[in-house]
Amino acid sequence: MSRRLLHIIFPKNVAHIYVDGKKYTRKEFIRAKQLEMRRDKSGRFVSEFSTKKILS
Repeated sequence: MSRRLLHIIFPKNVAHIYVDGKKYTRKEFIRAKQLEMRRDKSGRFVSEFSTKKILS
């Protein structure tokens, strides 16, 4: 699975951003990034997550 959301920082003064063909608002982007942090290597959701996966 692609984890591109973890490596992208939402720019300031921008209303929305396109990533992997999907349009995100700032609120949707933050939520998607939090969900992506909960995925393990195989792409399944886990109850515990590490903050080491995120750059910002």
